[in-house]
Amino acid sequence: MELPTIPLEELRARAGGILLGMASGELVAGELGLTRLALELGESVVERGLPEPEPLLQRWTAASAELDLRPGSITAGALRLFQDGFPAEGLAEATARVIPDRSGDGPLARSLPLAIAARRDGRRLKSWAEQSAALTHADLTTRTATVASCLLARDLLTRGLEESLARVAQALREEAPLRLARALRHPRRDDWPESGDDSVAVLSQAIHALAAATDLEGVLQELENLGAPSAGALALAGGLGGAAFGAVPSSPRLARLDPALRVRLERLADELIEFESQQLDDSAGAKRIFGQLQRPL
Repeated sequence: MELPTIPLEELRARAGGILLGMASGELVAGELGLTRLALELGESVVERGLPEPEPLLQRWTAASAELDLRPGSITAGALRLFQDGFPAEGLAEATARVIPDRSGDGPLARSLPLAIAARRDGRRLKSWAEQSAALTHADLTTRTATVASCLLARDLLTRGLEESLARVAQALREEAPLRLARALRHPRRDDWPESGDDSVAVLSQAIHALAAATDLEGVLQELENLGAPSAGALALAGGLGGAAFGAVPSSPRLARLDPALRVRLERLADELIEFESQQLDDSAGAKRIFGQLQRPL
């Protein structure tokens, strides 16, 4: 099913909202680690045409040297192993042995640029989102929740929350664990989001904040009202809120962002839109050529 059409200026506002909302949300927690990793992911895709594991891990490792990634996080553990010479292949499984029994939330927010880069190709978006999570996280729940977050961000660019959740739940009906499937239901007023900072809890908190708000500011405020949200939840809710409502340029939250970072985020959003458009044009051209080759002479 094709996505609804959207004017280019609105698409730019909402795509920029994904990245600016993520940064604004994460900054509430005094962090920008996920935002920086998301930037590296998006810029790598624009440069290389896909999220290649080895170059992307190199970019993340270089960026992490300037960041204060949480010492106990799965991503930080994976990047330390990679920096010590562990190859990209098998890195997530090795990290899981060092940091066992964890369903991390980092990939949910850091993979959001893919929602722009593969906006009209759901199969590619699912594949890239899963691959992005699998670079550092071995558990199936985190990988599937990452796919759900990217699909949700993509749909929120042109659809309402209830319809978007229903579409994501349908797309993952055979893959999502029961707990994740429950989180993808549209919240009722008497529902409460899950507590915790694992992948499903963070996605649940972001969805509840979206359901209770009418703009990006309201999404972040709603999440703050829930009490001590994690940086991952704030980044994800901000990104999803930006997709749904766009980012208001005069927002006080955006004013807190470093101007150079804000310019970089806005530029990347435009580059991802152009990248996705070019990919679609190339795919359509290839299909036309293939069709012509199949015609009888």
